[in-house]
Amino acid sequence: MFICTLALVACSTGTTNVSEGKSPKQMVEESFAKWYGLKSYDMDMIMNMKFSVGDEALDMSMTGKGVIFQNPMKMKMVMETTIPGMGQKMTIEQYAEQNAEKMAVYQNIENNWQKITFDDPAMMETMYMDPKDNLKLFMDHLISAEIIGEEKIDGKDALKIKLVASGDIFDQIFQESAGDMLGLGNGLISADVFSQIGDMVYTIWVDKNTLDTLKCQMDLSENMRNLGKALAEEPNMPAEVKDIFANAEIFMEYTILNPNNAQDFTIPEEAINAPEMELPAS
Repeated sequence: MFICTLALVACSTGTTNVSEGKSPKQMVEESFAKWYGLKSYDMDMIMNMKFSVGDEALDMSMTGKGVIFQNPMKMKMVMETTIPGMGQKMTIEQYAEQNAEKMAVYQNIENNWQKITFDDPAMMETMYMDPKDNLKLFMDHLISAEIIGEEKIDGKDALKIKLVASGDIFDQIFQESAGDMLGLGNGLISADVFSQIGDMVYTIWVDKNTLDTLKCQMDLSENMRNLGKALAEEPNMPAEVKDIFANAEIFMEYTILNPNNAQDFTIPEEAINAPEMELPAS
């Protein structure tokens, strides 16, 4: 989820639109705020994820469609992926719902429903970072916002914008959300590994007349390969982990549709009544 909420928004100048006369940084902030100010929207998603495990390539790529409501958050995602090593298609259906007290996530794979409930505030924050926090995190590390072209997206005039955030952002993200899992807390790796990942780059298409986000892309392949190289220098890191990151490919593309006009949905009873998955012990 975190990676999904990191996708940012930007906009630029035009002769008869609300972006005229604003700096790229102002446009980024306003467009990002507008996206996360929506009550609802639909989303098409493409996610390519490939890793190496021994002599085999592990392809976890997927496509999906989502319906997102915000404040409070309610989400539906239907994703299709190919089972690694089998070539068989698999559909994953997910729902999520959050209120002030808890967050519930439901998942259906092969007609097998499961749910997990988070009622700890710290865990809820980790699972679903507030969009305003995402905005501050990215803008605190923003290096540049550059218009690199114009295109038609779904019949709309769009500005293609490249955003670059300093690689320091990865240092903060990994240490706060995944440092212990990767071995930071137990001395398996050194703290400066994450500073070697490189800058974060987004490509975003924004409606030049309305500032609406139309599409955004994020390619983390080079960043993950840099992480693999950094891990290779760590004497305590198992060789298998080094290899997994060394040839990683991670690419995500999101298309935003029907702003403030998404169709509401009901979480199925099978999901609500599904067996509860236990959270791992802290």
